[in-house]
Amino acid sequence: MAGVADTTPDAVRRHEHAPAKLNLFLHVGPRRADGYHALESLVVFSDFGDRLYLEPARDFNLVRTGPYAAELPVRPDQDLTARAIAGLAEICARPPAFKITLEKNIPVAAGLGGGSADAAAAIRLVCREWDVDPNDPRVRGLAATLGADVLMCLYSRPAWIAGAGEQVSPIEKCARLDLLLVNPCVPLSTAQVFGAYEPAGAVAPIDPASVDLASSASVLAFLEHQRNDLAAPAQGLCPVISDMLGGLAQSRGCRLARMSGSGPTCFAVFDGEERCQRAARELGARHPGWWVRPTQTRHMDR
Repeated sequence: MAGVADTTPDAVRRHEHAPAKLNLFLHVGPRRADGYHALESLVVFSDFGDRLYLEPARDFNLVRTGPYAAELPVRPDQDLTARAIAGLAEICARPPAFKITLEKNIPVAAGLGGGSADAAAAIRLVCREWDVDPNDPRVRGLAATLGADVLMCLYSRPAWIAGAGEQVSPIEKCARLDLLLVNPCVPLSTAQVFGAYEPAGAVAPIDPASVDLASSASVLAFLEHQRNDLAAPAQGLCPVISDMLGGLAQSRGCRLARMSGSGPTCFAVFDGEERCQRAARELGARHPGWWVRPTQTRHMDR
């Protein structure tokens, strides 16, 4: 893609990072009357993710590149990125005269919020191109209609999530963590996982103000007492998740291993970047069929 390395103001203006989303814990309650489950989660975003690039053109065109481009929906009405841009064009009453190139690096159906991250990044990118405030209630409303994850991905910062995912409370101070992401390269349907989930009871609310997230030690101390309620049904549908969690937990320097979202991607928090990188090399060598990616949680000013 010509111009990706260009550092001119227009080039900087016309690309956007779509960071992968991670649920550090996920509590899931019974299905509500509206069909959604009550949730509570601590969400962070990683340095790793997809990239979107915008180039002026006569008509709108969405181009997909990257290792997972072929797995994306072909029909525009099934693609969140295309729907996000169409919705923003309707709000702003102007035609999208540009080409968007989506570099798809996040595995599809991986529990990393890739589709939502792409849609949110597209909204930010087009808002910047059209000088529209992404905090405009109409833009936030569009994100919410596309999905609760799109709304939280719109800001891509650590947040406490409640309700059905639509209640997003940004966290001002959250420690930067060294993470290793592992995916078995087997897609897992979120709907299937929720369908196999049998809640034990209502979600007990946690007061975010009572939780210290300022240091990695305090984050880990808190997470040790939390869980991912979808892990058991996901492991039943995709048993290799258990192997990944075991491999991560046995890696030197691993402090916590857990599944993210509805899976199948798992993550581990490590004692420092060097141990995380070493574990990535060792786990990748033992399991060449797995997708293994070391990363860090994203700085809030990025």
